[in-house]
Amino acid sequence: MTHIAKAAEQTFQTCQLLFEKRRWNCSTLLTAPNYSADLTTGTREQAFVYALSSASIAYTISKACASGGLFNCSCSAHPKDPPNGNFKWGGCGDNIRWAIQFGKHFTDSVERKNERKSGGKKKRGSLTARMSEHSADVISMGGTGRMQSKSYLAVVNLQNNRAGRKAIEMSLKMQCKCHGVSGSCIIKICWKALPKFIEVGERLQKKYGSSVEVIPRKIGYGRKLMPIGPSQHYYNGDDLVYVTKSPDYCLRDERTGSLGTRGRPCNKTSNDYDSCEIMCCGRGYVTLTVQKIERCKCKFHWCCTVVCKKCMYWVDTHICN
Repeated sequence: MTHIAKAAEQTFQTCQLLFEKRRWNCSTLLTAPNYSADLTTGTREQAFVYALSSASIAYTISKACASGGLFNCSCSAHPKDPPNGNFKWGGCGDNIRWAIQFGKHFTDSVERKNERKSGGKKKRGSLTARMSEHSADVISMGGTGRMQSKSYLAVVNLQNNRAGRKAIEMSLKMQCKCHGVSGSCIIKICWKALPKFIEVGERLQKKYGSSVEVIPRKIGYGRKLMPIGPSQHYYNGDDLVYVTKSPDYCLRDERTGSLGTRGRPCNKTSNDYDSCEIMCCGRGYVTLTVQKIERCKCKFHWCCTVVCKKCMYWVDTHICN
């Protein structure tokens, strides 16, 4: 469970880093285990958190396998693709195959139970497992006016879990190390490894921006998610999907899980999500002049200390009304 806890912490930190300059900034993850509506009613924010959590579990387990942190797995097998002559397969690659299978069993098991509308004790530990426990057990009205059920949300969550694991698969890169005399590259050994997790998060953030609104339809004994409207493209395995429109997150509203943006800092000169116009939702802002003290004019003295002065300066900070 140490690796699962690490994955949960990684999910939270990455989410906040990616969305710190947006109206919705992942702060509702701090309400665990009592998640609010923005993370339990099938919004695009819930879709992102599910995908990121699923990816984080696979990522953490994969790294643990390669580092010898787990008894049940080790380095990945060398790729079957023959090297082109410029390198040889070797090293210790990240075992994403084993990690993805583990993650699929761990994160999807709760949703499979919900999809079948069965009871029983739910698996705890991951963010998505705890969020599923607090999803509405009764029929609830989504932001689009459609009736949402727990079993339908399970189908949505399974797709977003899958998208997170797909992001891990698509992020795998070849890394190489040269061996030779005096830095020469007589022999180049290569293996497949994952990048920093923030890169996986950035990939999913792009998917968040193009997430597909769907409606669950019952087909035979199963359920299929269909895009809303003819203009919506059909989603792929790596796409995020949602069934409930998100609020604008401008004002505090416990019903929708919006914390609002009052008191949030904004950037007066920005044209991005953190601009005062966008962040403050047109309500305006106040400018506070704040005194800051930093180390400056540092000098190295032989041997071996660095002596700095303290410089004081004033900066303008803009806060949303």
